[in-house]
Amino acid sequence: MFDKRFNIIRIFIILVTSSLLVGILIYQNRNKTKPVEEVKPNKETVIEVAKKYVTDHPDFFNEVLKEDIEYRLDTNILVSESYMAFDNDSVGYVSIKNNEYTFVKMNDFLINKIIDNNSLKKEENDEDMPFDLDYVYKGNPNNYIIVNDNEYRIIGFTNSKHLKLISTSKETIESWGTSGNINYFSGEKKEEEKGNKGIFYVGFVRSEINDLSQIIKNEKRNNYYTKILPRYYGYYSYVNISDIINASENCNFKNVLDIGKNNCDSYLLEMISNTYTSNTLDNNLVYYIDNNYKVKGRQLENNINVNKVIYAQGLSKYISGNGSKENPYIFE
Repeated sequence: MFDKRFNIIRIFIILVTSSLLVGILIYQNRNKTKPVEEVKPNKETVIEVAKKYVTDHPDFFNEVLKEDIEYRLDTNILVSESYMAFDNDSVGYVSIKNNEYTFVKMNDFLINKIIDNNSLKKEENDEDMPFDLDYVYKGNPNNYIIVNDNEYRIIGFTNSKHLKLISTSKETIESWGTSGNINYFSGEKKEEEKGNKGIFYVGFVRSEINDLSQIIKNEKRNNYYTKILPRYYGYYSYVNISDIINASENCNFKNVLDIGKNNCDSYLLEMISNTYTSNTLDNNLVYYIDNNYKVKGRQLENNINVNKVIYAQGLSKYISGNGSKENPYIFE
């Protein structure tokens, strides 16, 4: 009789203890998901939750915050992922550079003004690496923009909310790469360049590839020709083979050297005839666009024609423009 009564008391204690533990876990998880949901955001709390967001996403930010790159973290992301509550006074971005965090209040983002649903398409090959393209412009879109008094066209938006741009005018660059170091871009350290430092992927792409996703992977990984990861942190590069394909509404190619205006009609091909791309292929050749808008392999020269590719901050203040050539986008 005593043992039976003892067992009942023991079971009761276990049930009560278990209920308390479950309650504690639920409370802790609720607060972990929404750490500052009930706190009214201000400049200090926005910066604090931004630091927590960066800490919670190390794979991305360990790469993107290298080499003096400024990253602008949209506060809408902090709200949508429950890091803080929405408040009109906290709309804007947090600028992160050299481990310094600065909150900038802003309502009128450039990136929110230039979305054209008829020509801007979601990129399906996003690998979630820094400066991957999330959206690309296709066809012959209204994607003109002015940067430092020069005219560019918007290739697309990256996952870091940068705009990837290509100059509408050609320049002659002194040199790029050598036979022994084929993917080294000698202009990457030019501090006199105006603009935003970003990550460019310039990998070796085998000529027989006929799949866009595989081309993108080749642009980002090392191989026999690139002993280190084929990326650099700089102010400008050249167009990628993947950019050319992405800009086409319908690109059907048997291999990379089959790409041309007839089977991959792209506004980029119209712009970059007689210029080099940023990608190499076998035998120390570089992919080149000839005068017939066809992709070829060609040896590097001492002075080469290029259309510069740069990054601009999408989280900048929109001023005017609709993207047409006559009325390009202008931002602060």
